[in-house]
Amino acid sequence: EEIQKALKRNHDYMVRGGRYIEVFRDENVRKAKPTQKGEGQPWQRRKKDDEEEEDLSESGRLFVRNLPYTSTEEDLEKLFSKYGPLSEIHFPIDSLTKKPKGFAFITYMIPEHAVKAFAEVDGQVFQGRMLHVLPSTVKKEEQETQDATGSSSYKKQKETRDKASSTSSHNWNTLFMGTNAIADAIAEKYNATKSQVFDHEGKGSVAVRVALGETQFVQSVRQFLIDNGVSLDSFSQAAGERSKTVILVKNLPAGTTVTEMEEVFGSYGSLGRVLLPEGGITAIVEFLEPTEAKCAFMKLAYSKFHHVPLYLEWAPMGVFTCPPPEKKQPDTSEEEGNARLSTEAERALKEVMEEEEEEEEESIPGCTLFVKNLNFATTEETLKETFSKVGAVRSCTISKKTDKSGTLFSMGFGFVEFKKPEHAQKALKKLQSCIVLSCDPPSCWFTRPAVTSSRKKQAIKKQKSSKILVRNIPFQATVREIRELFSTFGELKTVRLPKKMVGTGSHRGFGFVDFLTKQDAKKAFNALCHSTHLYGRRLVLEWADAEDTVEALRRKTAEHFHGNVVAMQRAEML
Repeated sequence: EEIQKALKRNHDYMVRGGRYIEVFRDENVRKAKPTQKGEGQPWQRRKKDDEEEEDLSESGRLFVRNLPYTSTEEDLEKLFSKYGPLSEIHFPIDSLTKKPKGFAFITYMIPEHAVKAFAEVDGQVFQGRMLHVLPSTVKKEEQETQDATGSSSYKKQKETRDKASSTSSHNWNTLFMGTNAIADAIAEKYNATKSQVFDHEGKGSVAVRVALGETQFVQSVRQFLIDNGVSLDSFSQAAGERSKTVILVKNLPAGTTVTEMEEVFGSYGSLGRVLLPEGGITAIVEFLEPTEAKCAFMKLAYSKFHHVPLYLEWAPMGVFTCPPPEKKQPDTSEEEGNARLSTEAERALKEVMEEEEEEEEESIPGCTLFVKNLNFATTEETLKETFSKVGAVRSCTISKKTDKSGTLFSMGFGFVEFKKPEHAQKALKKLQSCIVLSCDPPSCWFTRPAVTSSRKKQAIKKQKSSKILVRNIPFQATVREIRELFSTFGELKTVRLPKKMVGTGSHRGFGFVDFLTKQDAKKAFNALCHSTHLYGRRLVLEWADAEDTVEALRRKTAEHFHGNVVAMQRAEML
């Protein structure tokens, strides 16, 4: 219509008294289909059709553009979380400038919340810019293309499902090591072949052999992580918040090097540090940017590395006790740097050995203090830091209780154990009535606690005897294999696996291992409690009470279900 209107200006005068102009159509240009008014305006609010609403109600994924370059992922989370819980935020950044690209992808847990956010946020001014929100159908189109080609086999479908569930928090044991990688590492360390490791005709059980090898490598990995500033206590919090920059890489083949890890993960962004213990089975990779870490996690989860798939998991918050080292080294020679590093490593190893020797000693009476009137915000680390100024502290414990939602909070008192009685007496005189923190009641007394996960940290019992309760024992394991596994750490008194009903011939999945001495029992407990798998099942160890026999367990069960009847019978007997 506009072209026809312009052609009517042929032989018309632009200026009165001047020359006339000639207007004619250019035949060399392809004729474009006339568009309706308003279709070429991308920032005009469009009317949502039924197809877009249907796609958005199924995917729950939004594409947001025209974002300000000063915005962050936290700003987007604060803006879009008003309409419902978010499942994922993909906030791309430039690989060179490390600045946002101006668009993002928002995925909701419930698609209805995405429809509501699409209607409310589209056209809204955010930090001086008007946002443009569109339904994102990238994932759905990829799935339709794959289904149309028909090339997706069962194996590929399983890999797709595994990648989709890779971001969940259940995933793997932190110190998980694959059986195949353990066998390779054992063969390499002892200059043997893999067939000799799995030789079932040799002496001893193959399952016990692999379990002992895993235990040995787990201990070396733990020591390596401690020496490199990794807080192992953060891994025990099952329901804790996960990091956005630190990734645990597991199921690596034996012999993996740090250079290979840097090449694989470094292609997705800038790395802070890469920790890989000797043997190369488990690694910790830290990124400098959360977006790059998320991209690497999505691309590399369950991907093939050499001949095995990579198992990735987000590390918990506070996994590192120190910031990543800077890339630029100080002006020192290489020989001086190596000498200094070796000196520091020897000093750290010596301190660890001294601490282990001191822990093996029996606690001396008169070393424990009872501390009350504590601020409810006081942590065990703060308490230990305060009392360590007086003397060497062995342990600090703050008594805690749980509310209805399962949240732990302090009860206002605790116990401090010193290594020497003299330090305890000194602390009793100097730190009496001292102020650690201003005493305020816990906030959970006045506010409604947030709903948290029902998964709790397992309560650790103190050693009372030389007997260990072993749970999660595989049903194909025998008493001989359990004895062979635990006899590596000391001489045993008894090994017992309670049976099921008479005639079944199978045990009940738990057992009792009693050592001759407490020292041997403690040595076995510390070695096997972290991550030891027997026939693919992780052994769970607890200190057994002195009366934990079958008769005692039956009596406890009877008291639990028939407490009043048992109490009346005891009263009649008295």
